[in-house]
Amino acid sequence: MAKVIKYFAIGVLLGSFSFLAILLFSGGMLVQPQAVLSLFFFSGLIGLVSMIFETERFNFPIKLLIHILMTLIIVGLMMYFGGWWHALVTEHIISFLITVFIIYIVVWVMLYLADVTNTKKMNAVIQKRKSK
Repeated sequence: MAKVIKYFAIGVLLGSFSFLAILLFSGGMLVQPQAVLSLFFFSGLIGLVSMIFETERFNFPIKLLIHILMTLIIVGLMMYFGGWWHALVTEHIISFLITVFIIYIVVWVMLYLADVTNTKKMNAVIQKRKSK
């Protein structure tokens, strides 16, 4: 259960960061409470979908494909329930897809760098223990 909460919380954090970055670069937009709740819930779901990377059932490319497809579906649902679907479908579908893929790559880079940093810290602790 703790792992589920952790993944959900990480999803909310990354989704909130992504949303704020979009607001920053889009020139701003009016944000309703319904949209914020939608963002929290669906970002958490994307975090839960990320648990697929812990399974040994599929190889990495299949996991990545499943994850990105599920992420696109969840983001589409978030757009619908957040009240942004009409503007997306009528005017911005290409920019939406490009934005989602750019954010997906940026989040992957951030998570990779965090993983590298954590690995270096753990290796330093191990080396310190071995030297004693």
